[in-house]
Amino acid sequence: MKRMLSILIIVSLLGIGIPTVFRTIHRRIVGVNSGVTLNGRNMEYYYPKEVRIIVEQFARSMNQEPINASLEKVTGSIVPEKNGLIVDIDKTVYDVIHAPAGSQLTVSIIEVLPEFRKEHLELLTDILGDFSTPLMGGPGRINNLKLSLAAMNNTIVMPGEVFSFNEVVGERTEEKGYKHAPIILGETVVPGVGGGVCQISTTLYNAVKRAGLEIVERSIHSLPPSYIRHGDDAAVAWPYTDFKFRNNRSTAIIVKAEPQGWRARVWIVGIDEEEEGAR
Repeated sequence: MKRMLSILIIVSLLGIGIPTVFRTIHRRIVGVNSGVTLNGRNMEYYYPKEVRIIVEQFARSMNQEPINASLEKVTGSIVPEKNGLIVDIDKTVYDVIHAPAGSQLTVSIIEVLPEFRKEHLELLTDILGDFSTPLMGGPGRINNLKLSLAAMNNTIVMPGEVFSFNEVVGERTEEKGYKHAPIILGETVVPGVGGGVCQISTTLYNAVKRAGLEIVERSIHSLPPSYIRHGDDAAVAWPYTDFKFRNNRSTAIIVKAEPQGWRARVWIVGIDEEEEGAR
């Protein structure tokens, strides 16, 4: 018997083909012990390489990326993070290969914490930059201002991330509720869907400037706007003309934006790093 086992092992190591009957015996000798299951799947007599393939299949269906904490768009309430799950392939394979006969195993899981969690969001309470412009114009224009404010409100910008007005607010279309209102086009003023939203990008620009954040892209209008001094504005037009800034701080910030009375207000919330360092 020992001689037979030695021959089988030598043959397997040399890669020589093994007849079916001998392969069955070989599996019983070097494969997973009888009656071993993994998450209910029968694993008995599998070779180690086969075990790894099966565990990798489990991992593809079971792995879950962590989800950062976020803010509810309208209310600003915190939506807690969700931990990620990753199958520990090496440990699971080891456990299966070395499991005693009849073992009922489950896949070994590693829990992964998100990078940005509820406790981090709760620290973002200092106003870093704040600016308001008057809510002015006809009903269509004011409607457009309010829609673009709502689209920006409670947007988290991570360290190093670039905020794009066009990406965050999106295309201004009638399907999204935007109305016709005057827009500056070259040297003239003409009606257009979404007219007025440049006032909100301008309000954002001035709040960002006061927060000391890095301006990445900005254009001014060809004609002076009515709501701010010419040169302090930030023109936008889908999809080519955009206003962008980078969060050049070491911590996340939140863009807050809403109508307050007859003002359109945008303010940047984060951690006052100077005050934090002085504590």
